[in-house]
Amino acid sequence: MNRETILSAIIEEQEKVISNLQETISNYENAADIDEDSTIDTDDLSQQAQSKDMQMRFESLLKDAKNDLIYLKNIIAEQHTQIEKGSIVETDKNILFIGISVPKFRFQDNEVISFSDEAPVFEDIKDKKQGDDMKIGNLSLKIRTIC
Repeated sequence: MNRETILSAIIEEQEKVISNLQETISNYENAADIDEDSTIDTDDLSQQAQSKDMQMRFESLLKDAKNDLIYLKNIIAEQHTQIEKGSIVETDKNILFIGISVPKFRFQDNEVISFSDEAPVFEDIKDKKQGDDMKIGNLSLKIRTIC
């Protein structure tokens, strides 16, 4: 298992998240950008306010996503021997990344699942080592490698 290759794939997925957030923000910016002088309908003004509110929420998500991308790029050289923030865990069924959450994806015939170290499941599996068994939900997994 090559840590750098897997993290590069996770970085690509995070870049997709960022791109989608930027597109969503642009859509809300356009929806909020109405000519107030020519608009008399109070429903239009209400819609504009809602669009601006949603735009601000997605801008906050975008800021977090960009910070997560910086984090990913900064941990490529790290190595781990137990499950902790920044670990990549190869199991008998999939690959797990602990640090940030991106949508699950396929990588070299493996499903990659990532989640934050703030997720409740992290408390159940932290400090596990190569060869240990662990359970995530109803799924029983055997740890092959950790890096």
